[in-house]
Amino acid sequence: MTGNTRGKRGDPNYKLISAYIPKELALRFKMICAATEVDQSQAMEEMITIWTQQKQSVLSKIVNSEKT
Repeated sequence: MTGNTRGKRGDPNYKLISAYIPKELALRFKMICAATEVDQSQAMEEMITIWTQQKQSVLSKIVNSEKT
């Protein structure tokens, strides 16, 4: 098969992001995902959704300042 068209990797509605985080935090995250049988991508999506909702006011200020 040429190219991966399965799952999120092949879905144009998804993008890969990455970040460097402390090793202990990464290990804890992986352990909790495994223990709760939650896909790491699903957990990241949930956390980023919550974080971006909390920070929405920052984005709104930027957009509003560009309009004036």
